[in-house]
Amino acid sequence: MTGWQNHPFKIQAKTGETIAFCMCGNSKNGPYCDGSHKGTGISPSVITYDTDTSVHACGCQQSKNRPMCDGTHKTINE
Repeated sequence: MTGWQNHPFKIQAKTGETIAFCMCGNSKNGPYCDGSHKGTGISPSVITYDTDTSVHACGCQQSKNRPMCDGTHKTINE
C-alpha cells in the first residue's frame, strides 16, 4: 500500500478552523502536517474553513487534487 491508508480521511472542519495538510508524504500523523517537510522544499497546504464542513482528505497520497481525495485510491492495486 502507498500512502497512509487506502481510503480518504473524513474530517469535520469547524468554522474558523485552520488545518495544515501534509503535502510531502512524510508526516507520521497524516493527513496532517507534523513538520516532517522541513528541508524538503515542500510546504503543507494550509486551509482555513469559512463554514462547518465535511472534508475528505487523501489517504493514499496519489490524488491529483491533494490534499483532497479525488477517488484515485479506488484504482490503485494494493
